[in-house]
This record gives sequence, C-alpha cells and structure tokens, in this order.
Amino acid sequence: MSNEMIGIIGVVVMILLIAARMWVGASLAIVGFVGIILMHGFGPAMGVVVTTPFAQLDNYVTTAIPMFTAMGMIIAFSTIGKEAFDTAYKFLSRTNGGMASATVAAAGLIGAVTGSDNVASVIMSKLALPELKRLKCDDSLATASVAAASPVAILLPPSMAFIMYGMLTETSVAALFMAGIVPGILVLIGYIIAINITVRFKPHLCPKGESFSWKVRFKSLWGIAPIVVLFLLVLGSIYAGIATPTEAGAIGTFGAFIIALIKRDINRKNIVMILRETVLSVGFVVFMLVGTFIFIRFIALSRLPFLVSNFILGLDVSVGVIMLAVAIMYFVIGAVIPQIPLMILTVPILAPAMAALGIDLVWFGVFVVIMMGLAAVTPPLGMNVFIVSGLSRVPVSTVYKGILPFVISDIVVILIVAFFPIIVLWLPTLML
Repeated sequence: MSNEMIGIIGVVVMILLIAARMWVGASLAIVGFVGIILMHGFGPAMGVVVTTPFAQLDNYVTTAIPMFTAMGMIIAFSTIGKEAFDTAYKFLSRTNGGMASATVAAAGLIGAVTGSDNVASVIMSKLALPELKRLKCDDSLATASVAAASPVAILLPPSMAFIMYGMLTETSVAALFMAGIVPGILVLIGYIIAINITVRFKPHLCPKGESFSWKVRFKSLWGIAPIVVLFLLVLGSIYAGIATPTEAGAIGTFGAFIIALIKRDINRKNIVMILRETVLSVGFVVFMLVGTFIFIRFIALSRLPFLVSNFILGLDVSVGVIMLAVAIMYFVIGAVIPQIPLMILTVPILAPAMAALGIDLVWFGVFVVIMMGLAAVTPPLGMNVFIVSGLSRVPVSTVYKGILPFVISDIVVILIVAFFPIIVLWLPTLML
C-alpha cells in the first residue's frame, strides 16, 4: 500500500474517531502514530512521538495561548461583558430587531478581546437571552443572534484560530491579527443589516425595545471603555511594533486584571476560578496541539499534501473556480467536523497548494477562519448552536430555524473578501 493511500485512510479514520466522540488530541495522536508505524516502522514512529510535539511547542508563539486565555477568563468572570451589552442595547434598541442587533454588537466586542467564540457564546447566552425573552423576541431569532455572532470572536483579534493557523503555516500571527479586523467588522455590520431586513418583513420576531435619550446613550459609552482600552493595549502594541503577539497577550491580561480590580469584580474566589478555568482550557489546547503535530508529521510523510497540491495545480481551471471549490468543501465538511479539527485537517494539506497558486497565505488564513465561523452555525454540527441550545434550553432545531439570514450575510462577506482581497491585506501591509 502506498504512503499516499495510508494518508487518505488515516484522514478517514481520524474523522470517524472524532465523530465517535473520542478526544480530538487523542484521535490525532493515535492516527498519526499508527500511520507512521505502517509507513516507516515502530522506531521512527516513537522518535516522532518523543521529539516532534516538544520541538513544535517549545516556541515563543505557543506562549500566547495561556495569555489570551487568561484575559478571556478575567472578562468572563467580570462585569465587562454586561456593560458592553447595555451600551449596545441603548444605541440599537429602537431599530428593527434592536435587541438582537445589540446582542450581535456586544458579542463582537466581547469576542474581540476574549479570542474565543465559545466564551462569547456562554457570556452572551447569560446576558442577552433573558432580556430577549423579556422583550418577547422569538426564540429562533434570539438564540440564532447569539450563536451566529459569537464566531466573530475567531475573526477579530486576538484570535486563537489565527494563532493556530500561524503555527500550522508559519505565517505572521501579528499580520493575521491585523488582517481579521476589517472582515470582522464587515461580518458584524452584515449581521445587523440581516436582522433589520428580517424583522422589517416579520415584525413579530423581535419588537422594538425601550427608547433612550442621546444623553443616556452617550453616558453609556463608558460601558465599552474597558473593552476599548484592552483592544488598544493588545492591537496598539502590536501595530506600533512595541510588542509581539505573545507580549501583547501578557499586556492585555494584566490590563484586564487591573480593570477588574478597579471595578471590584475580582476577589479570592474569582481568582481561583479564573486560574482553574485557564489551566483547564490551556491544557485542553496543548493536548490537542500535541496530537496535531504528530498528525501533521504523519500527513507530511504520507506525501498527501503534495498529492493534493499537484492535483489542484494540474486542474485546467481558474484560481477563482479552485477557491469556489475550496469554499464549498469547507461548507460541507465544516457541517460535520468541529472548527479546530477542521483547520488541523485541511490547512496543512491546502496551504502548500494555495502558496503555489500565488495566493497570499495571510488572505487565505482570513478566508479559512470566516469559513470556520460559518461552519460553527451550519447543520448538523454547528458547535455554537449546540452551546446556545444547551444554555438556553431551546431545541437545536429552533436555533437553526433563525440562522439562515446570518448564513446569507456570511456568504456575502466571503464574496466581498474574495473579489476585493485588499480589504484583508490593507492593514497588514501598513505594518511593513
């Protein structure tokens, strides 16, 4: 059996193991280890298991993960998220579907400083859903607003998805952070427009909220001051060349801690909870990365990326058609595979082919992350849909019922990014 065929079988087995609910890190490590044994024997396989994970994890970029995770946990255990939501609500309450739009805006703000769509989903489910229910918004639109907006967290910096992509492709994480800003803002604007249009035709889905004077609205802007400060600390230090992404994560974490202290949101119990949740989350990610690097080594030895690259380069079609095929692939596969495993599975195989086609890997990283966000709310395995459904006790089918306007909005943004790549590459270019 050829190494390429072993690689293909390995990918299929890995997908089946994840579908059977085996831990992602374990699935990747087992398939990678067994695959290398089949290709080169037990000795080389043990050599990969012993040396590769440590060699890959022992780098400066990896230390960004605990920094940004800790910052996200501090925000999750403080009132920063609640105040951001209150500000968004006061400004958008009287628009069509204003409460749902406020949920989208707040989720984007919270996600922009937590870097995790799952954290944003949990926070917004606790903050927004009770208010949406109080205003008698339809369950489908209310829950879909939270589920759809939360994945913006992996597009706006600091993003764990961009850190992962940078590690997989050796692309500048700072450039990826900057590249995600404009598309992330476009996604949020698109969602608010989608809500407005939907509610205009179906007013019963979400009645207008309370009316606030401009004085009250402007006063409420203090509610987003902590998020703005953290955003400027993290992105400003990177953009100005003062700090690397890892150092910016440490600056942001320290800043979030000081803000929480000033707001009196931090006590001994909270500190213990923050540290505990940070350690558990980072441990999960590191275990997954260990399996990832073993699996990537297996894929490289199988020569499967070269097979895919040669196949793509040999197609007698335009680059646009190839990217359309890649987008469809992400849309279909992303419906059954969670986000991070999807990236781990596809990026090491596709990135060499994209580079050979002359496609900028920073642009491709943003494209992949947008597709991952779309996959997070696409049936049958939209992870954020299941999180929101579990927290709200609203059936998954009801959440999916309200997702369509957001999916359409995502597709429009993807087309804009595809036809106008300068939207993605503008800010990273200014860093040079």
